[in-house]
Amino acid sequence: MPSPISPTSPRSLRSLKPVRKLALTLAAITAASMALSGCGGGGGQTQSGTGGGKPHRGGTLVVGDESQPLSGLDPILAQAFDAKRMAAQFYEGLLSLGPDGSTLKPALAASWKQTTPTSYEFTLRPGVTFHDGQAVKASDVAFSLKRIADPKVHSPYAALYKFKDVTAPSADKVVVTLAQPQSSLLHLLAQPWSAGIVSEKWVKSQSANALKTKENGTGPYKLAEFREGSLIKTVRFDGYWDKPKPYIDQIEYRVIPDEATRVQALQSGTVDSIQVALPKNAASLKKRKFSVGDGYDVGAYWLGLNTLDGPLANDKVRQAISLGIDRKQLISIGAQGAGVVSGVIPAGDPILSGEKADLPNTQYDPAKAKQLLADSGAGPVKLKLAIRSNRPDKLATAQLVKEQLSKIGVTVDIAQIPFEQLVSNLLSGKWNADMMQLTSSLNADASQYLSLWFEKNGKTTKVDDPELWQRMSDAIAKADSAKDRSRMYRELNQYVAEKAYMIVPYASPAVYDVWSGKLAGFKTEASSTRMFFKDAWIA
Repeated sequence: MPSPISPTSPRSLRSLKPVRKLALTLAAITAASMALSGCGGGGGQTQSGTGGGKPHRGGTLVVGDESQPLSGLDPILAQAFDAKRMAAQFYEGLLSLGPDGSTLKPALAASWKQTTPTSYEFTLRPGVTFHDGQAVKASDVAFSLKRIADPKVHSPYAALYKFKDVTAPSADKVVVTLAQPQSSLLHLLAQPWSAGIVSEKWVKSQSANALKTKENGTGPYKLAEFREGSLIKTVRFDGYWDKPKPYIDQIEYRVIPDEATRVQALQSGTVDSIQVALPKNAASLKKRKFSVGDGYDVGAYWLGLNTLDGPLANDKVRQAISLGIDRKQLISIGAQGAGVVSGVIPAGDPILSGEKADLPNTQYDPAKAKQLLADSGAGPVKLKLAIRSNRPDKLATAQLVKEQLSKIGVTVDIAQIPFEQLVSNLLSGKWNADMMQLTSSLNADASQYLSLWFEKNGKTTKVDDPELWQRMSDAIAKADSAKDRSRMYRELNQYVAEKAYMIVPYASPAVYDVWSGKLAGFKTEASSTRMFFKDAWIA
């Protein structure tokens, strides 16, 4: 990971002559959170979460979450972070990833082998059952994978797979045949949200709406109660294959949308674990002896651009805007010092091998930006930026971007849109904006970041560039090794930045996990989906 910033010691704010009004706005946001984080007591443990004696069964853990899954509990529809978090508790793939985010491990498949450049054979683990008690069959796996590619299902992961066929030649064997070599396949199969295995019989018995509030996976926890907008209660799956896990008997996920209120709930003991987005809150809670997980620079601050229509169809205008954004100021003020310059693939993604990015058009150069605008012939540039509402930190950062661009003569109007509507606009291709701001979380594979924004013929795609599409295809089909694949994705980051198809001012930790001394043995990882709750116990 390139020079990660510790969540417990964010860089001090540098004197970069920020606009006073914006600085005060950001300070007010932090102060409001810090004021609440100063109340109450707090009992903690070490950051590693290794206190609490040896693993043992029992107890209830209460988690405070910002939201419930917008797309519901169906794993292959879980693209948003809130949905991935729950998919990681209920579902599993054929493979899994270690805490480093790259090491492949057996999961529902006990073993696997590549038999040809386009064929893989998986041998299923014996004795695995779904939560309803039915045995996992090879036919369930074949159904699950084919379902991802089914256009009627509208899975956001469909375009990532190159399936030609998936068959179950015997009760414990699954054969995946690809239309072309696919270096990303195994990592996609290792995440619950991109390849969660479901029961064919059960899925076919449920309506699409029922799948939003019900589950039947193989994961360590199963659903006990779903209250829309307030509570998801899970209980230990006694039939889980990875015995004696899980150790915690019950986990309750309570919806607490406001971060400051979540902080207060943790300190008062109302909840035992939360996630915070603001580095200052993580630092404050650390001082109060709560455990704070590692910060991973996978939360890219994406500014997606519509390069097909309007002012941003002009490449000089896009490059000018990128040069007119002061990334150091945004990191220092907008990200509270916790962040690094990034490309569309976040700086902390394991595929980049920890190498520091040196991306074109990312050095702040307002003079050159003004010259590019003059050379573009575009005249006065006015842009509409769509951001999610109900996140004051995102609004303040957008206002800072607006102020920076005003200095090079670009006018930005900010439109605050409910998150569900913003995602719907993106996925439908009806942006109603020149720029769209979203924040990434760790994806199952690096190809997914690019596919979301630039897939050929994709509804979300707002570029027309055959060379980009060829490079994306080559990184999937022609990479001969992990090293080669890493190089191709670093070059893709360079290419997108050079063309200014997307502006990524920085990547920072998307969230920090924070927990009280009640939780022991918990380990965080880059996806921040709490997939290792199954290893933790109540102290």
